Amino acid sequence: MEMVGLNRYMMEVREMADAKGFSAKDDRIWEMLALIHTEVSEATDAYKKGETLEKVGEELIDGIIRILHLLSALGVDAEELYRRKMVRNWARPHKFNTVRGG
Repeated sequence: MEMVGLNRYMMEVREMADAKGFSAKDDRIWEMLALIHTEVSEATDAYKKGETLEKVGEELIDGIIRILHLLSALGVDAEELYRRKMVRNWARPHKFNTVRGG
């Protein structure tokens, strides 16, 4: 699978966040994590309220943007992490560790 440049998107998000005054300093890591949670909650709320799937998707994209911003603050190679994680996930058995649901 060819990557679309996750690190490139991460740097684009970082550039935009910096330009708009959103710090990526170490003392904001906890806040950045909380904001990711907020965006997922907003997507859940939009879905629950019957908003359009585009609106739900917009909230999820906001979450992705916040995740990319945090990854840039942490200074990690998002593409490499993604590739390694997917290799591990593909090696797991069907419905790994699932007792109910899934």
